Amino acid sequence: MDVNRIRVKDLMKADAKTVHKDVTLLTAIKMMRDFGVSSLIIEPESDGDAFGIITRKDVVEAIVMDPAGGTSLLVNDVMTKPAITVNSGLSISNCHQMMRMVGVRRLPVVDGSKLIGILSNANIFAKLVEDIS
Repeated sequence: MDVNRIRVKDLMKADAKTVHKDVTLLTAIKMMRDFGVSSLIIEPESDGDAFGIITRKDVVEAIVMDPAGGTSLLVNDVMTKPAITVNSGLSISNCHQMMRMVGVRRLPVVDGSKLIGILSNANIFAKLVEDIS
């Protein structure tokens, strides 16, 4: 597999799930469960605002650390913002390097200011497994 020739658009999932920052954490957890995803993208509030992201890891840490067990938390209390985003034309090699440097496993994929998908290390792994089979 030539990771320099494969682009983010070739491996990303186009159906990234989104949530509003003012939704309760419990609602977000149910959405993640129902959609079968391990992260949700938080849409920008306005032009010039950044995307955010909430992951399973964020949820677990918030619930464990919150004396109320997360019942009073909102997505806004737990999300990471700004989320590191990538363009769909970026090579998987450069994308993986960025993920490693920043310490993330999921990246929202954007076209300008529009969310068009999400790429995770699981997508890259699946391609690796497919190519060695």
